[in-house]
Amino acid sequence: MLASALGVDLSPQPAAMRRADKAPVDTRLAQLDPQLAQAFALSGPPSAVAWLNRATFGCTQSDLATFNALGASDSVRWTAWLAQQLDPASINDAACAARVAAANFQSLNLTPGQLWSTFHADTANYSHRMLPVAEVECATIIRQTYSKRQLFETMVDFWHDHFSVFGWDYDGGPMFPAFDALFRDTSSGKGVFGNFKSLLIAVGQSASMMYMLDLYSSIAAGPNENYARELCELHTLGAGNYAGVVEPDDYGNYNLPTVVAADGHEIRAQYVDDDVYDATSALTGWTISQSIWQTQGDPNPGYFEYVDSLHYNKVTTTFLNRFLGANTHQDAGFDIYNWLSVHPGVATFIATKMCRRLVGDNPPPALVASVANVFLQNYQAPNQLQLTTQAILTSPEFLGSWGQKMKRPGAAMVGALRALGADFMPVPDLDNPNPAYQTNTWTTTDAVMYALQSAGQRLFYWPAPNGYPDVQVAWASTGTLGMTLRMLAQLVETTQDRVVAGSPYIADILGQTLSAIPVAANRTAANIAGLWCDRILGYRPANVYNAAVDFMRQTAQPTDSLDTALAADSWAGAGNLKMHYPQSRLRSMVALILCSPDFLTR
Repeated sequence: MLASALGVDLSPQPAAMRRADKAPVDTRLAQLDPQLAQAFALSGPPSAVAWLNRATFGCTQSDLATFNALGASDSVRWTAWLAQQLDPASINDAACAARVAAANFQSLNLTPGQLWSTFHADTANYSHRMLPVAEVECATIIRQTYSKRQLFETMVDFWHDHFSVFGWDYDGGPMFPAFDALFRDTSSGKGVFGNFKSLLIAVGQSASMMYMLDLYSSIAAGPNENYARELCELHTLGAGNYAGVVEPDDYGNYNLPTVVAADGHEIRAQYVDDDVYDATSALTGWTISQSIWQTQGDPNPGYFEYVDSLHYNKVTTTFLNRFLGANTHQDAGFDIYNWLSVHPGVATFIATKMCRRLVGDNPPPALVASVANVFLQNYQAPNQLQLTTQAILTSPEFLGSWGQKMKRPGAAMVGALRALGADFMPVPDLDNPNPAYQTNTWTTTDAVMYALQSAGQRLFYWPAPNGYPDVQVAWASTGTLGMTLRMLAQLVETTQDRVVAGSPYIADILGQTLSAIPVAANRTAANIAGLWCDRILGYRPANVYNAAVDFMRQTAQPTDSLDTALAADSWAGAGNLKMHYPQSRLRSMVALILCSPDFLTR
């Protein structure tokens, strides 16, 4: 329902306070004419389009053609498509790589040490210091839009949200390319299709996360529980497994249930504050070389290092009912990660979030349990996360559902760029060789990033460590949705270079239309609207298609050729509306389709 997509509550409401002589007025969608209300029902796309739209940043006509060539039926094609996408290194992505290379980014391939000496050390020029995160932001949009490794990009986005870092942190921002590289590593056991524990440890040891949650400064003489608490609450067990402040008995035991972990041993099902404190102690001394005064003279600045003299070694304690021995040094921290990686509660928490992203806001418990089992049974597998992702995308719940998710602003923007065949090369000001693109110039990149920020989802810009919300209610408010629709409408009017007059649009909608419909007589409102419904939505839902036809044709018939009209873009007089700014009208018609509930629904 459109009402659902917009977050409108259609349940009965109490009478509002009003003057005694004022007639009651209810502006909610529930009060629309029944025939109009029925029109808000969404018909749903073909299965292949629905699947691809949820596993990618938007199904294009090219994607669909490639998919259809993979077999004789949708089920066979889906199996083949998944096999390809779950092995991203095997996919030739040279065209996207060429786009990234052409952007002339300076920091993406630098080591942590190089990032430290080149950018983190620069305390005089803030723009230069923060260039690395700005470049990752731009490169990510390029990859999400143009990469053939679409499932990979989708899961990189998911895990960035899960291990959320505010990219523009003064200390973490200069090191951000090394953080992003952890998710993009396609070697065995690494990255978003690798092993969860390996990724968890790598993230914990990264400079950007250490600065985000203060682990770099947590030492025996001054422990900081920030990282340890978020490790439990956000990265592994989840707030649902927090038992609160619970005091142990005289023997140090907690009157809380236990479960059998994947390693075959018992472990407490829920964590308490004492577990956070004990994890904090176990992880003291985990830091970044030269990040605090005690390590100023250490080698390899910018890299993780363990400093035993800063570690709290003195007391034997427990974590989730498992013993952390005194004087176990760095192994105490590894024990924390080892035990979390086999915990059934962690499996359920991760499975719930992954199912929420790929299936629906309220994933079926049976699906979550099944996926959690795959996650847990493969806790030692180098491709644990690949198998877990596969379990979701081959499940009946995924294959049989549509319309349970709403596109967040970022996915809506990238999906629009993909559907429009846009040619968009976002670059930070300092990376652009054009002298007109400097710090005081409002560039196309600036305009697009600002529109995304106004809609509430600029990349790596969420300040809290819990990541951008992944449920419809967070994005369906009038303010957020309004700015998302404004952003989508602006895209069709955005030019390649805001500084240069007459610069072409990033999406040549007119050129594509004329090319796709080469016969002049066939350039009718009906065919033009159908073309763009197919490209943007993957099908032609009646309500959207009919509205687009009517808007495009004006006083013409749906089957009248508009070829002559499309040759110019000017005022033709009030009595000849079909000739009135037809090129602008074409772009506006495309914007209307982009702003439809059908486009915003996943």
